[in-house]
Amino acid sequence: MDILTQFEEKIDRLLQRIQSVEDENLRLLEELEAEKKQKQEVLSRIDNLLKKIQEAAI
Repeated sequence: MDILTQFEEKIDRLLQRIQSVEDENLRLLEELEAEKKQKQEVLSRIDNLLKKIQEAAI
């Protein structure tokens, strides 16, 4: 195998790895957004419960 062929194969593997990392990054960003949304929903529900408790204590 000549050096140019080795270089081409390394470049191909590198490009595949870059694509793989970009795909995983996108998946993780989507997962993060879903977690943020869920956290916000939970916080909103907790706030509503606290308001109900305060109103009942009056």
